[in-house]
Amino acid sequence: MLCHPQERSFNHAVSEAVVRTLKARGHTVIFHDLYRERFDPLLTGTELKRRFSFDEQVQRYSRELAETDALIFIHPEWWSGPPALLKGWIDRVFRPGIAYEYAGEDFLAKSKVPLLAGKRSLILATTDADPSPGEPLLARMWREILGYCGIEEVTVRLLTGMRGLDAAERRAWIAQIEGLVAELFPAEG
Repeated sequence: MLCHPQERSFNHAVSEAVVRTLKARGHTVIFHDLYRERFDPLLTGTELKRRFSFDEQVQRYSRELAETDALIFIHPEWWSGPPALLKGWIDRVFRPGIAYEYAGEDFLAKSKVPLLAGKRSLILATTDADPSPGEPLLARMWREILGYCGIEEVTVRLLTGMRGLDAAERRAWIAQIEGLVAELFPAEG
């Protein structure tokens, strides 16, 4: 899943490297560019109340989410989080009945049942900021969201200092990403 509005962005180069590496290792890849697909991130009160979306895109994303073994998100870090478009995608797709559910007797306390257990995830985010000590807020956000839905294997890589990098340094980042993807997603078969 790619979420960056500029087609010539480094995020696009990262997504191309990820897809290329996965396909070379025999994986089936379902790729989405939320900006190119013109996804509507707005979760309406009506859709929230009925706990179902009639939006065909949301239905397709929900089916794919249930069927896939791994999720990879590629996006910039904007104000310590993903772009609003990706956050809206999470709001509309990671919902009860798709990513988690509540079980229990009517009118009594219910327990959460994660529906995405057993899946893996990789988040690759770019930022102009320099590395800082401790876990970035963005990484904590992704671990919270994905963990809530049962995904325990969450790898977050924040590609820092992007604005100051030259072409050779960007190529080095791409090589590191290809190595990480190859390590996390071994060849099929």
